[in-house]
Amino acid sequence: MTRSKLLTPIVAFILTMSAIAGVWMLVGRADSSSEAQLRISSLKLSLADLQSAPFSADPRAGGSPAATLARIAADELSISTGLTPRLQAGVPPSLLSAGRAGLARVEPIIARIYRIAVQKGGLPGAGALVPRLQGVMIVRSAALSAALGKISRTDAANARNARTQTELGAAAAMLLLLIAFAYYYVRSVAAREAVDRLARVRNVEARTDALTHLGNRRALDSDLARATAEPPGDRERLLVMFDLDGFKQYNDTFGHAAGDSLLQRLGDRLGATVSHLGSAYRMGGDEFCVLAEIGPDAAERLLDDTIAALRESGENWRVGCSLGAVWMPSEAATENEALKLADERMYANKASRSSASEQVTDALLQVVTEQDASLDEHVERVSELCGTIAQALGLPEGEVSRIRLAARLHDIGKTAIPAAILDKPGPLDEREWTFMRRHPLIGERIVLAAPALADTAKLIRSSHERIDGHGYPDGLAGEEIPLGSRIIAVCDAFDAMTSTRPYRPTVSVDAALAELNRHAGTQFDASIVRAFAAATSLHHGSADEPHPNAASA
Repeated sequence: MTRSKLLTPIVAFILTMSAIAGVWMLVGRADSSSEAQLRISSLKLSLADLQSAPFSADPRAGGSPAATLARIAADELSISTGLTPRLQAGVPPSLLSAGRAGLARVEPIIARIYRIAVQKGGLPGAGALVPRLQGVMIVRSAALSAALGKISRTDAANARNARTQTELGAAAAMLLLLIAFAYYYVRSVAAREAVDRLARVRNVEARTDALTHLGNRRALDSDLARATAEPPGDRERLLVMFDLDGFKQYNDTFGHAAGDSLLQRLGDRLGATVSHLGSAYRMGGDEFCVLAEIGPDAAERLLDDTIAALRESGENWRVGCSLGAVWMPSEAATENEALKLADERMYANKASRSSASEQVTDALLQVVTEQDASLDEHVERVSELCGTIAQALGLPEGEVSRIRLAARLHDIGKTAIPAAILDKPGPLDEREWTFMRRHPLIGERIVLAAPALADTAKLIRSSHERIDGHGYPDGLAGEEIPLGSRIIAVCDAFDAMTSTRPYRPTVSVDAALAELNRHAGTQFDASIVRAFAAATSLHHGSADEPHPNAASA
């Protein structure tokens, strides 16, 4: 009997450890295959960036040769490193060799285009040579891209096999675990322990945010109630409420899954930042809170650290936070008073940040005015038209304001375009169009340099895209183009047609509306054109008269 009692836990232990080890290895294999797929996706992005990099080296067009060279080197290193057996286990060596050979054929073309860009005369001075080199680069890049595609498909197949094996292994592991623990679940003591354990887990879950694993609103209320119930003394607690800035744009752009992942990362950093001083909480949505027992001498450092923890950025997006802080009990003696005061201060802080964005916008537009007063008048009119259309479409007030702001700044990149091109009385040639098509990208870079304006960057970049995919700079089509950018495109075209330009006369409102309708569904979003026509008829009537601002354009 004694041997039987001793043998049972030993067998259970062996079965459990075997199941865990087996599942661990299978999960590791699945993760490795998934990581290989992600690496190939990253290599494709590096290849796309490598193809465009040398064209941005021309100093005359605002490029930086040193920065471009570093960018080329980084892309080439990324692709070369990613095509090694160490990082692509399970991929036939012949595919990796083909990929590296493809890269070796692309590199000389990239280097040659770069040398042309930085030499005297730049890319425009090389004439027809640059398009020929670009054609060669495209052909050679296609071979490398094809090799990457084959590797990606191989990785996908490996990942599918690994997932299947993991699922089978998990099923087997579950069976082993059921066998191993069957003995213990028939015993009353184990049952009572399981019930107690479940009760404790549920208590923790009731106080924990499921996404970030920080304390939730219930946990904060409980901790605040306990803090305010303590007898008053010399101890002070700092309550800080945070509201993320730019998160809605990130969530709308990249999807809810990416938004949840970002909230998890920010929550992890916030919790780690305050772990030695207090607790962090997620109130819900994109609102966080911190309750810390800390002195005034260390409060500023804590606030700086928490702001840094809730800040993250990437290409075309930035997320930060507004905050409101209150001392307890010196400023608020009760839980409700503390929460109300912190909330009021947080929104006051958010309002001041909005004011900062207006100041930066005014400064940038002054640069436009100094270059061309008519351009400044044009963007102001476009901004007003965009606001009217956004409201007519029933967009939230915050989104209406963002679209207005982006419309005011959508031509800011033209400050880097030579006046001889902007004011040319006749059609632009291909070289001049190459310069002109850069201005949305230049505008995006300019506003990204100002955090208060970062959420307008994507709208500015895409303001010259077309519904049929033949716009620039990215060739987006349909709903790939942000709604705000589609609104700006319609309003910009209307004002351009009804305003005096060096290269053509002013047209009437009716003629401009007819032109918008003619290109609805190809160049413009048809639903926005309809909304614009309806709004224009309310403001200007149907009289065949020039736009009221045309005389001053």
